[in-house]
Amino acid sequence: MGYPEIEKLKGYYNQHKIFIRKSEVIRADLFYVDFTIDGQSFKILVDDEYGDFSDGKPLMNLFLVLFSLELYDETEDLLEWSKELYVKPVNYLDYYRELDNNYRKIQSKLGEIDACISSYDYELRTSVIQELMNYKYNT
Repeated sequence: MGYPEIEKLKGYYNQHKIFIRKSEVIRADLFYVDFTIDGQSFKILVDDEYGDFSDGKPLMNLFLVLFSLELYDETEDLLEWSKELYVKPVNYLDYYRELDNNYRKIQSKLGEIDACISSYDYELRTSVIQELMNYKYNT
């Protein structure tokens, strides 16, 4: 069964040169990644509560990056954002300020920031997430 959500994530890879590598680990479920798109690199904080990030799963990794960017966009301010991530706001003020600029730069490349899969599907581990976890994408 095909999923348009996964096809859209594949489309991002087909249209852009994307590379994602875990860099600095804060907690097992929270870490920075180096996110490179079309030669431009960004440091993105990823919340991976289910431990889905894997070097062999680039589409899942892209979903996690986009999902983290959506979280930033959907929260009102640093306090709400940091509460969602269970971090102290004072420790992430500089990152949060930089994220505004990085968000816009990434958006200008992708046209939109869309994780393609809803938080409902992600949190309930529905079939689209199961398919994404098992998907092998040859980059």
